[in-house]
Amino acid sequence: MVEKETQLHSSKVNDLLILFMAFLYLIPIFFSENIYLNAAILILAFLNILLLRRINFKYLLYFLLIIILPIFSVFITVLIYTKGAGATPVIGYFLGFAIRELAFENALFLTVRAFSLSMISFIFLLAIKYDALVFSLMQNLKLPVSIGYALLATFNAFNYMKDEFLRIQLAYKMRFLKLRFPLSLIFPILVSASRHAHYTGLSLESRGLNSQKTFSEYFFWKKKDTLVLFINIVEIVLIVSLFIIKGWLGIRLS
Repeated sequence: MVEKETQLHSSKVNDLLILFMAFLYLIPIFFSENIYLNAAILILAFLNILLLRRINFKYLLYFLLIIILPIFSVFITVLIYTKGAGATPVIGYFLGFAIRELAFENALFLTVRAFSLSMISFIFLLAIKYDALVFSLMQNLKLPVSIGYALLATFNAFNYMKDEFLRIQLAYKMRFLKLRFPLSLIFPILVSASRHAHYTGLSLESRGLNSQKTFSEYFFWKKKDTLVLFINIVEIVLIVSLFIIKGWLGIRLS
């Protein structure tokens, strides 16, 4: 008989709450037609997640640098190819190109929406602890342990590939006295990852996975998590209600 340990995880909030909050903030942006509402939801999401978790701002800065070009491409593409823009007034010129009012509004709106969706998704990805999330899904939402441990093995595989890359790169530097990333390093990394996946699968099968699986650490959903989720829902409802009352919800630039 396996003794069941009851060690509770000491995190401030459940990672399942962070996942719910991510969807909570993404939904109104999908339905919003107002740029300022999208920006307000993004700011609110950022402030609330800072109250709950530490964010690695270095990774956030890297992500901003990466998405600058795609976001700018969205803006230019919509600005050029918006249908029906020819019938609207010209609001300016750029490099000899006439900027139409409708095209500019559509381009700015879709750019802000894409930026808001990208930032909210990435901020919550940085805030989530993936191992804790999977354990919480298994313990609170009854996710089958066979699926849960497969997800854990997948997340661990990414860390393993990162460590393996650093080891191979160090060996390459010691041998050739220079640090670089030749394409030839990809093959040994993939071979090591395949071997790691094989051993992980054998380990999971030999240990046996079933619904009676016990855990050394528990991630229970608490009243505090319910309260935080309720507060976030109220904040979003209040902001959206304000835009509805003012008649701004369907107006992109007003």
